[in-house]
Amino acid sequence: MVRFIISRTRQKKFYFTVESQELTTLLTSEFYTSKTACKKGIITLKNAVRGIGRYQWVEENDNTVYFIIKSMNGQRLASSERYNSLLESTDSLSMLKMEIPKAIVVDQTGNLRSHKRTVFGSDKPIVTMISFM
Repeated sequence: MVRFIISRTRQKKFYFTVESQELTTLLTSEFYTSKTACKKGIITLKNAVRGIGRYQWVEENDNTVYFIIKSMNGQRLASSERYNSLLESTDSLSMLKMEIPKAIVVDQTGNLRSHKRTVFGSDKPIVTMISFM
């Protein structure tokens, strides 16, 4: 099972990551100027992983491989972590294609006040925490 994590940079840009159950980051999105745009990016990614031909593999000079997931209009949505082989990256993409459509979204963009992290589509908090972002 994977989950989306919405985060914010110090420059107040929003982005999401896709994490595994082991809390390993599998994908990282581009930066968005608003949380609403970031949430739309998640929806677009969920739709994009169902499509054909929206993936691009890149091989680095150190022989590591990563993939980029693009939207229908060719915009970059997210990049994967680096893998040691093309086989590892394609296995990861296959898993993500099955898991991303049903992944939950966790918003971690609070401020210094105590707030509740909620799963979108649910009004019940999954964790009460203090954020230091």
